[in-house]
Amino acid sequence: MSKSPHALRALFCVSILSVLTACGGSSSTDETVDSSTSVDTGTAVDTGSDSDSSTTTCDSPMTELSSAYLEFVAAPNVTIVLSEDGCTVSLESAGKPDHTSSYWDSGNASGLYVEPEDETLFNQQRSPGDIEDYINDYDLTVPVSPELAATSSATPLGAIGIALSGAPIFNDSEGTGDVSLGVIQGFDRNGAHTGPQTYHYHLEPQAISYDDDSLVGIMADGFFIFGRRCYSTVGYPTDLDESNGHTSITLYTGGSEEDAEYHYHVSTEQYLNGDYYLNFPGNFQGTPSDIN
Repeated sequence: MSKSPHALRALFCVSILSVLTACGGSSSTDETVDSSTSVDTGTAVDTGSDSDSSTTTCDSPMTELSSAYLEFVAAPNVTIVLSEDGCTVSLESAGKPDHTSSYWDSGNASGLYVEPEDETLFNQQRSPGDIEDYINDYDLTVPVSPELAATSSATPLGAIGIALSGAPIFNDSEGTGDVSLGVIQGFDRNGAHTGPQTYHYHLEPQAISYDDDSLVGIMADGFFIFGRRCYSTVGYPTDLDESNGHTSITLYTGGSEEDAEYHYHVSTEQYLNGDYYLNFPGNFQGTPSDIN
């Protein structure tokens, strides 16, 4: 099963850094990435100053980032910082994707504009504005080891996660209702559109993940979200909770049962009887942080 360009790029970086071994078949790794290492991809990883153990504010502080964060390191539009006390990770993005879209200006100064698949229908429903029109700064700080909350919490309108591309993830709703109400016709190939004042995903972003187990991004509660398939079984997961989450091994964990981690998946349920899959129609199962 093929990996997304992000996954291939990340694994290539791994071989250069010699911090992880190549993963084949059903094997996996629990190695970590030195958080002070800088990769020449336009994305910085920084720990600030040396941590002082006397100021540690969590049970399991880290000096190295989980290898899943290497995917963000390889992406050009996200900056990652591990806190001085090793307890939190901060992500920052300008919200502009690194892939093609019909929402880039058609003058194609970006080099990423593509014609819509159905130009007539798209232009009738197109959301106003081009990606270049917006200046954003999305900041998210999450625990290095997020935990499930005692109760779930509803997602708000606006950004609820940050994708590998740097663009935000939204839930299944618009201000006037769900995205099926006169909105979905204006989505690009990645289930995304503009507004309010940003480009964002509602549906499975095919430039990042399409019917596979690739890492899609990170949600506001610190849990990662993957594509529709499960790395541990190759097929579609059958034990998902109401938020399309479960606990299992991933490409970025060790292969034993003790290494399993909770994470989300893009919904496996077809939306509007078409080849559409909502990114995140459920509640947060962890404690969400604000995306500023």
